[in-house]
Amino acid sequence: MPPLLFAFAVGLGQGLLHAVGPDHCAAMATLGMLGGGRRRAALVTALRFALGHAAMLGGVAGACLLAGVGLSETFERWAEIFGGGVLIALAVAALLFPSSVGHGHPHLPGHDREPHSHSHASGHVSTAAGALMAVSGVRSLLLALPPLLVGGSLSTAGWTYLPGFALGILLGMGAVGLLFAEGYSRMNQRLGAWLHRAVALGSGALGLFWIGSRLRL
Repeated sequence: MPPLLFAFAVGLGQGLLHAVGPDHCAAMATLGMLGGGRRRAALVTALRFALGHAAMLGGVAGACLLAGVGLSETFERWAEIFGGGVLIALAVAALLFPSSVGHGHPHLPGHDREPHSHSHASGHVSTAAGALMAVSGVRSLLLALPPLLVGGSLSTAGWTYLPGFALGILLGMGAVGLLFAEGYSRMNQRLGAWLHRAVALGSGALGLFWIGSRLRL
């Protein structure tokens, strides 16, 4: 297999694995269920989250690589604590102010009856959440990049790993988003409301666990 294709394939596989991490699934479920189980809404949310995630990971990792800058374990530890905080913030917003997560702003009484579009605001929330949660994975990506494995030489083949990794994230997160939407769409309204609360509480609990485990290190 040509080196260019091999690096792309490795990046694709690792991107798929990265996309189905527990923290990503929790965030995607919390955001995706606000679409009411609609497949298109869930897919758009997942893809926007993935785009923000991939852009942040690739941008920061590429900049560090070009500048010859490494990231320490201390940075990774505090970045993971930050990621846990993002999960908790999403969970709290989804429980107390669901319209602010789904539409980008809270609703006033009677506001739901007014026809207007929320697609841009909702997209911004999903993209921002994906970008913020990517900070914790930058160091791992830097360590996995093929150019670093050959002493830091910037080979052309090594750089194809990044687009492969980004595509893997897009495919993996899109599949997760569709899976949650499919299950959610098969539930009645009451059960769906309880599931929404359970998912948000689970995301918050995972965020607390994430933070606690990193603080003990």
